[in-house]
Amino acid sequence: MGNDVASVINWCDLVIEVLDARDPLATRNVLVERMADRKGKLLILAVNKADLVPMSVLRMWKAYLSRDRPTVFLSVKKRLGTRILIRAIKANAPRLPVKVAVVGYPNVGKSSIINYLKERAAASVSPVPGWTRSTQVYRAKRWLIVADTPGVFSNADSKDDSLLVIRGLLNPDRAGDVVTPVVSFIKRVLSLNPGAFRDAYGVDAQDPLTILEWVARRRGFVLKGGGLNLTEAAKAVVRDWFNGKLIYYYPPPVGEHEESKETNPGG
Repeated sequence: MGNDVASVINWCDLVIEVLDARDPLATRNVLVERMADRKGKLLILAVNKADLVPMSVLRMWKAYLSRDRPTVFLSVKKRLGTRILIRAIKANAPRLPVKVAVVGYPNVGKSSIINYLKERAAASVSPVPGWTRSTQVYRAKRWLIVADTPGVFSNADSKDDSLLVIRGLLNPDRAGDVVTPVVSFIKRVLSLNPGAFRDAYGVDAQDPLTILEWVARRRGFVLKGGGLNLTEAAKAVVRDWFNGKLIYYYPPPVGEHEESKETNPGG
């Protein structure tokens, strides 16, 4: 985790951690949460893409996550819950104007939330000395200053390859071996929501390679010799996860809150 994260959290009054409603545990970063706690900064969980998950499941996650942190469910794309997020920021701000750090893995919708907060008229303000150029600070409103620290989350807390896909850390256009992490991802999805690939692709198989072969056939990913191009099929699965075509969800864990599960979900 880059030094920018520590310095931004030290600078801010409030932290917003953006999660993906399809897999909240896998997109949490307990290291950042602990850092915020150590520095005495309140952290709000903003669970984005809530439109992709049934309301009954969202209610269970709301009860589960709210035990630890103020939690807001929203869909920036559908403009659902966005005003609730604004109210949560104001309600938890120790002072106004409030300095807010927005953190999260790629593909959880962090940029969309920042764009919503800062709106089109937001002006970039001078960076804090010592921060890299990738860290941007915006005066979003008269009472709100927002810092965005992109590209600072990694998969260092887990050896589970499936999280590379879930956390948006696998660029299908640049990656070498895409098939291995996507096979791990498919296994995780099947274990948590067995019907996800039937709903997305119309395939009822429970074997990852069979699912990739199905995707390759349906989309015409064929090699020159006539074999199926599983690499292109794996890339398609990653893109479908990114754009919301592939949806899986599951209820929160039952029983006591176990931090180890959040640090290394599924692995």
